[in-house]
Amino acid sequence: MIKSRFFCSASAMAAALAFGWAGEAAAQQAPTEVGEVVVTGSFIRGTPEDAALPVDVIGADELERQGTPSAVELLKAMPASNGVLGDTNQFDSRAQGSEGAATVNLRGLGASRTLVLFNGRRMVNAPIGADAPDINLLPQAAIGRIEVLKEGAAATYGSDAIAGVVNFITRKGFDGLELNGNYRYIDGSRGDWGASALWGKDFGAINVLLSGSYQHRSELSVRERDFALTGYFESPETGWSTGNAVTAFLPLTNNPTTGAFTPAMGLQRDVGCAPLGGQPTFSGTTPACAFNYTPYDNIVEKENRFQLYGELNWEIAENSTFHLEGLYSETDVPEWDTSPSYLALQSPTATTNPAATSGFAAGYFVPANNPGFALYRQQNPGQLPAFATGAYIPGVLFRPLSMGGNPLFSDQSSHGSRKHEAWRVSASLNGEFGNGIGYDFAATYMTDNLVRIGYDAVVSRLQLALRGLGGPNCTGTTPGANGCQWFNPFSNAIQSNALTGQTNPNYSAAVANNPELIRWFFQPTGTDLTSSIFVADAVFNGELGIDLGGGAIGWAVGGQFRKNWFEAEYDALTDLTVTPCIDTPVTGTTNCSVRNGPFLFLGGGTPSDLKRDVWAAFAEVSLPFTDSIQAQLAARYEDYGSQGGTTFNPKASVRWQLSDIFAVRGTVGTTFRAPPLTWMDPGQVTSLQFLGGAFRAVDIIGNESLEPEEAFTYSVGFIAKTGGFQATIDYWSFDFDNPLVPEPVGGMFSTLFPTGTGTGNCGQAALAGLQSRFVFAGNNCAVANLQRIRTFYVNGPQVKTDGVDILATYDAGEMWGGSMRFGATVTYVNKYDVGATEVEGVTVSPAFSGVNKLNYQTQIVPVPQWKAQLYAEYTSGAHNLRVQLNHIDSYTDQRTSPFAPTVLQDATGAPVVKSNEGRKIDAFTTVDVTYRLQAPWDTTVVVDVDNVFDEDPPFARLDLGYDPFTANPLGRTFKLSVTKRF
Repeated sequence: MIKSRFFCSASAMAAALAFGWAGEAAAQQAPTEVGEVVVTGSFIRGTPEDAALPVDVIGADELERQGTPSAVELLKAMPASNGVLGDTNQFDSRAQGSEGAATVNLRGLGASRTLVLFNGRRMVNAPIGADAPDINLLPQAAIGRIEVLKEGAAATYGSDAIAGVVNFITRKGFDGLELNGNYRYIDGSRGDWGASALWGKDFGAINVLLSGSYQHRSELSVRERDFALTGYFESPETGWSTGNAVTAFLPLTNNPTTGAFTPAMGLQRDVGCAPLGGQPTFSGTTPACAFNYTPYDNIVEKENRFQLYGELNWEIAENSTFHLEGLYSETDVPEWDTSPSYLALQSPTATTNPAATSGFAAGYFVPANNPGFALYRQQNPGQLPAFATGAYIPGVLFRPLSMGGNPLFSDQSSHGSRKHEAWRVSASLNGEFGNGIGYDFAATYMTDNLVRIGYDAVVSRLQLALRGLGGPNCTGTTPGANGCQWFNPFSNAIQSNALTGQTNPNYSAAVANNPELIRWFFQPTGTDLTSSIFVADAVFNGELGIDLGGGAIGWAVGGQFRKNWFEAEYDALTDLTVTPCIDTPVTGTTNCSVRNGPFLFLGGGTPSDLKRDVWAAFAEVSLPFTDSIQAQLAARYEDYGSQGGTTFNPKASVRWQLSDIFAVRGTVGTTFRAPPLTWMDPGQVTSLQFLGGAFRAVDIIGNESLEPEEAFTYSVGFIAKTGGFQATIDYWSFDFDNPLVPEPVGGMFSTLFPTGTGTGNCGQAALAGLQSRFVFAGNNCAVANLQRIRTFYVNGPQVKTDGVDILATYDAGEMWGGSMRFGATVTYVNKYDVGATEVEGVTVSPAFSGVNKLNYQTQIVPVPQWKAQLYAEYTSGAHNLRVQLNHIDSYTDQRTSPFAPTVLQDATGAPVVKSNEGRKIDAFTTVDVTYRLQAPWDTTVVVDVDNVFDEDPPFARLDLGYDPFTANPLGRTFKLSVTKRF
């Protein structure tokens, strides 16, 4: 039997929620009974809760009782977790490109600070920005229980075990066949469904387990949720951009003698803006047409996941067991939707733009003989006078495709794809020598590959097409002849709004754009990333034969070798060693001062082939001083060589059973995290950030001088158990030194441009270093000319966070012919303080408190102060009914620019007062109901209704109109799951 099985923290809920993707759900029931094993948090053999380090063990039956919620909903609702993404990932730099992946983020300290194990062995970190294992790759049908330690464990496991450890463990001793099928109805979507099969056979000394699982998620378009569709004047931050294909242009005339271009008149807004569904407005004094880009996106992307798993356990001798396991897993996101095209953050050079040398290098040139230009002048002579010989389109106001959609794809969005593929094999030999000393030798190898495809316009090809020199078959230099084609940037090329059907009265088929021309300049950008790990472990454990009064002293010692690999490959247009320059695709040159690649918006990448070896030694001892007082000491030394140095981390834990009712426990220790390999690589990745009213490219560059981060942690817990009532209250604290973080791009931008517009603090000598990180069209420092920002991974300022976890359950016993059980899990974050951040000697982010804040574009995630779950559960024979309430406290958007006392401007330039909606992000409370029937013929039926009252997520001034880190956008859902055992 499990002894003191409730003497634990709220990590039971953490474990259950982390397992939600398996189609089973968390429960606050007593853990599954297990025999004497080596458990998460210790290498000393003992029962899970019989040591100074209590570990929660959640079995499959308990998980089933709460229904079948999705992983994303569960992780977001978990009180001890903050900052979880999974519905959609493309609008935050920490998750861009990771669609289809899922991670665990205990305490909101970052997914890379939670160590994830599978059968007690390390998993490889996925090759995504989160730098953490992808739990979507795990074999869902084979999972039998989860063990969770929700406190620092670097003294036992080494790097990454800062916030805690989640250990997914497969079923043991399974004999038979189990089939499962499930379907979830989601309004506005085709729903989600899955199926799995599990087979096991006990042959005596040999036991075999095989499983296969498939899960499908259907896409959910932004257009299916009203909360994500706000008007421009209500919230311009929610999916609106003044970069448009129907935009403003500057008529030009040129001097026939010198060839220099000069303005013929002021900037003009394309008259097709309003008819095609745009919002006529001004950007400062510049006329503009705002484009609503998020309706082309999805809240949930289409995903197909598949896992195959097998394991063999062979008792080769009385005290020796051989274990072998293999896993293949695949996640495919075949159609990742995004805007028809991206904003023009790079501009053509004088090689293709004849107006560049006349001061018009920050945009695109359209000559007067462009057929679209000629027709537009005929339709609107007041905007294009007869003497105009061309037009200039400012880059930050332009994208080649928008309201008319992208004709290369059937749904008019631009598409991309993500495919994750992983292999894993692990073998171990464990047992006991004749002298009673136990041993465990293991070797594990795992690789995770991500192939990512997107599309973007090639700058030089687009400019050539505007001049009539575009197309794959273009020969010669005569515009519009010899296979050369014109691209028309004016609205008369667009027949109607691709989504709303609004028609354009000025459309002419004669000047419409050829899809094959668009295909020529709108090219794929491909990335192939692979992370791999090899781990060799050797652990010995036993007892010293010294009895301290509560039992014999237990001990464990061991060593570990880890080798990590990371490889990055890119297609020719994306590879900066092949195509570094804007003009490389048309001239072949690789000599340029700005080496961001050839694309309009997306930056390129530098191929990588990185390796790192880690050697470690560790020891721990269990000290049962009396039957009521137990202590445990542990320490670990790790050597990263030149890529991280060495570190030593001790930890001490104690539990004191004061009486039959009350107990206390506490831990103190240090933890650390080594710099990720990818963060030390001098190459770069590019993210998209909404700054100054538009998306900007933000390059994040590796830093070879990074040092490991360290943290001092401690916790104090109070435990009570009497009759049917059980409760724990745990205070926890983390104090980080040199945390590994990207530089805060929001703080960098607001320091140079305090109002978010104009020239801000450009030219100030004290900010010269900071200004050098910004790339402006024509080197003209202004928000309107901002193209990209260069940032680095750094050791950031000190971070301190603490709070309280409360877990309580009450078993009311027999009631109404059955039994009733009540429970509550609450996390209160008392403090999350971040020190001041400097970039180039300038404080760009003053010290701040992140508690109860959105923390957008800072180093940390949203941190609501209170999160809670309450439930009532009734069981009668084969029937189980559970009602659960989930609550997230309100919090505040800490930014100032979206709520500054400024005004927007309508089509005439008249002021429109900006709404303050979204400064306070309201509390989010939902109710879930689950019914389970253990039917005859070994069949189990689970019916689950989540968000019974169909609550929308609270409004936030972000791209999708809600905080995707925290809230759930699905609304009321219905799920049916049937399991049959043979």
